[in-house]
This record gives sequence, structure tokens and C-alpha cells, in this order.
Amino acid sequence: MTRISRFPVENNVLEKLYYLLFEVISFIDDEEEFSAIINELFSPTEIIMVAKRVTIIYLLMKRIDYVNICDVLKVSSKTVAKFHSIMKQKNAITNSLKGIVKNEKIKDFFEELFRREPGAYGVNWQSAWEQKIKLGRRKIRGI
Repeated sequence: MTRISRFPVENNVLEKLYYLLFEVISFIDDEEEFSAIINELFSPTEIIMVAKRVTIIYLLMKRIDYVNICDVLKVSSKTVAKFHSIMKQKNAITNSLKGIVKNEKIKDFFEELFRREPGAYGVNWQSAWEQKIKLGRRKIRGI
């Protein structure tokens, strides 16, 4: 867990800190530049922690089981339950992820629609089985 000073920062100063952080991050268009800034600002542990939190909410929105989320992301069920309650409150992160989840569902639908079954005439069995296994894994794990 990261540590901060035990002396609290005044609210008006804290608001200015948040505004400055927003200004720095909001003007980034390039993925490499974003990655460089995030790597400079946060420790590797903090980056993983934030990424896991966002991913937990994303997987919960896709209705992936707690057990699978815990197994894939190596988090406790208590952590998943905490973010499930946060997700139920209709927060900003939930609204941000709705579009991504919707696009993912549409993509999965078309992928399944055009997927060729192993054993059908003229289908490469090895690639068809690989696609079937990959799709099944993604349905279970969400990633």
C-alpha cells in the first residue's frame, strides 16, 4: 500500500492538485506519451493496482464470475466484492466502461457468427479449434 503524509492537505489545495493532474493527463493523445507520463508519475505497483481496479469493474460489467476474476487477476474475493458495490452505485468509471463493454459484445457476436466449426468441409481444423478454444476462454475469463 502506498503511503501519504499523516498531515492532511487543505481542500482548496487538493482541488488545485486534482485540476493540475487532470490538465496533464487530459491533453495526451499519443499512447506512448501517455505511457511515459504514467510511468514517470506512478510506481510500477501503483500502475498495476489501478489497472486491476479498472479491469475488475470491466469484467463485472461483462458478468464474469468472481472466481474467474480472482483467478485471472490474482485478487481476493473481498476486493472484487468491494468494486462490485462501487459499480452498482453508477459511478463515472461505470459510465466510461459501458461503451467499451457494448462494443466488445458486438465484436463477440460477429466473431461467433462468422466462426467456422472444426470438421466442416474446407475448414482448417487446427485454426478452427484454436479459434474455438480462444473464444471459449475469453467468454469464461473475460479477457
